[in-house]
Amino acid sequence: MDVVVVTGSAGLVGGEAVRALAARFDLVVGVDNLADVELIPNYRHHRADVRDLGALTSVFGEYGTDVRLVVHTAGQPVSTQPLVDLNVNAVGTMNVLETVRTHCPGAVVVLTSTTKVYGDASDSLPVLEASTRWEIDASHPYHEHGVDESVRADGVNRTFFGVSKLAADLAARSYASGLGMRVGVFRCGSVTGAGVVQDGFLSNMVRAAVRGATFPVIGHGGKQVRDVLDARDLVEMFWQFYLEPRPGEVYHAGGGRERSASILELIAQYEYLTGCEVPFEYEPENRFADVRWWITDTRKFRRDYPGWQPVHGLADILLSVHGHWADVLADPLTGSGPRC
Repeated sequence: MDVVVVTGSAGLVGGEAVRALAARFDLVVGVDNLADVELIPNYRHHRADVRDLGALTSVFGEYGTDVRLVVHTAGQPVSTQPLVDLNVNAVGTMNVLETVRTHCPGAVVVLTSTTKVYGDASDSLPVLEASTRWEIDASHPYHEHGVDESVRADGVNRTFFGVSKLAADLAARSYASGLGMRVGVFRCGSVTGAGVVQDGFLSNMVRAAVRGATFPVIGHGGKQVRDVLDARDLVEMFWQFYLEPRPGEVYHAGGGRERSASILELIAQYEYLTGCEVPFEYEPENRFADVRWWITDTRKFRRDYPGWQPVHGLADILLSVHGHWADVLADPLTGSGPRC
């Protein structure tokens, strides 16, 4: 029997991994400290926390060497308490890696990391202010394709979330180089989709608009630029890596320049596509280590796996997320729907 284990299976990326991989494995095993939310016939849920080594040992011990792939998406997404961040993101990852090494050492492991490990490194680039966005100087090598994996990760300011994810990231690579495990690290930019509430600025913006709530635009004049990758495209990266693993490699995962926008540009495009107004309130104080410009260069992954290209464009993503929140926020009892 071929088994895939997905940690954080109730989250955005984990949930998408469950749906996408169900047809490709005999059994999908979900691990999450939230209740089962999937209705897929070959899905089995284990309510467990990655910080609990005993619970993970029980789960992986049950399936043993039948486990072919582990997609580790469980994590603490919002940095509020340093010790919680460290325990969930770093210690939790170590627990997963150690349990895999003990019970299914031949399995491929995919670690969902983040470009937040670089902190504010991109603020040292020649970034200029334009009318609706911050933009890197056109003569810079990063202008066309974005930031590649050679960007420095030391001597920068980063959140405790970034610190904890960097620790997990380095541990995963050490398990590959030192212990021979087939681990790959994916440093993700802004990943979004029709999923849970805390899945990035784009989904939060759309959810606020559909509810008629005010969306907070924080710092940088609302001109901070991010590229967006649909969770469905991210999971396809994981699948390509599983088919031909390259242990210890680090890959950037993002939407690239074609799927980049500033907050102001994103609001304007969403309003144009849907006719829904986005009421927003500007807060001038920047978040700590929140960069002005980041576009993710995925050419390294595409060189190694030429069969992958993101297929969901920014307009497609916006409309998909809009449809999701319109359905979620509709009231079936009264027949009243969302604001727009």
